[in-house]
Amino acid sequence: MQFYQCRFRRGSERTVAWIEARGAKLGAQVELTTLDDGGPWLVEAVQSAPLAAEALKDMQDMNRNAFASLKRRRTPRNTD
Repeated sequence: MQFYQCRFRRGSERTVAWIEARGAKLGAQVELTTLDDGGPWLVEAVQSAPLAAEALKDMQDMNRNAFASLKRRRTPRNTD
């Protein structure tokens, strides 16, 4: 499966995300469920270089590893 990095717009909001090739078409409306449930986003731009699913996962893992604090579990503080 191939993924493309796209730029999206919803009202005055803007974001960038990687999505499956089937939704990466200019003018398409897609749901980005990892962001919120505020309705569909309009695809404004599609980058020309796709990534295979495995390569995208590797890149995301590498980026997360660069920010170790994001991987740490936060434990609730005892307020007693």
